[in-house]
Amino acid sequence: MIHPKIRQKIAELWSEDMTLGGTAIHQLLKEEPIKPPSLRFVQDEVKKLNTGVMKLEPQAELCLWQHEWYEDPEKVPVLLTLHYIRTEVEGPISSKMYVEEARWALKIARFFDISSPVYAYLLFRFAVTYAKGDLMARLLGQPFDTRTLDRALLEFSGVIKGDKSETTFLLVRDFLSDLKRLRPEYLEDPKTEELGFRGFFEDTVLNEKNGDVDTEIDQWKQLEWGIARVEREGFIAEGRFQASDNTDWERSADKTYFENQENDIRSRAADLYATPEGKTAYDLFVKSINVQNKLQFP
Repeated sequence: MIHPKIRQKIAELWSEDMTLGGTAIHQLLKEEPIKPPSLRFVQDEVKKLNTGVMKLEPQAELCLWQHEWYEDPEKVPVLLTLHYIRTEVEGPISSKMYVEEARWALKIARFFDISSPVYAYLLFRFAVTYAKGDLMARLLGQPFDTRTLDRALLEFSGVIKGDKSETTFLLVRDFLSDLKRLRPEYLEDPKTEELGFRGFFEDTVLNEKNGDVDTEIDQWKQLEWGIARVEREGFIAEGRFQASDNTDWERSADKTYFENQENDIRSRAADLYATPEGKTAYDLFVKSINVQNKLQFP
């Protein structure tokens, strides 16, 4: 009997790069602190996920000022803050926010004081985590069990008093670790003291010498993920296109759209590789993964 958490882990790894096959994901499972199931089981699970995602609507990006939510004055401060805080923290190569991520952000925004950049970024990360969990549940055909995330949110915001659970500690530490590495100056915000999690920073002191390279590696991860996302969404769009009355995919506006997105990512990757730091980070990034990367440079 395979534990449900094994299926969840397979789905999580697959969601990071939906073009990976069962063999590649089985290899990644060997690096996790679990006993991996058989290769055949993983391949069957990936096949189910690939079939399931075809039945879902592709994730839609929330374009700045172009969604009906921007007509609501109460929603605008949250949406505008999250749109720019991600770029400020993670850099201009970050993909836009998805509608489902924004939907969750609007649901939980009252737990955060978005006048603080730290709180604003944590709101974004909580929203992304909720949206990802929701997507995984739908792909697995299961109800979305939010209890663990809900408790982390309530403990983090101070609604539930007392010692924080291990889940809350690890989740928020992960969020703050990225913030510490990418924008350490944000943690000088006085509101950071109110979090009460100074232990997070002991493990995440920024090494000034390696800081630039670490940031560049993060950018390669974002670019690689972007290429994988465009390929997967293009594949889904082509399947739906061919199933309709339209048959000339090669000359369609949809194909042009996905090609332009891919070309834009590859252009940014080439610019990054052209810098000494970017090339060093690329070499380190390629060595750190166990699958063939999509952005190839000599």
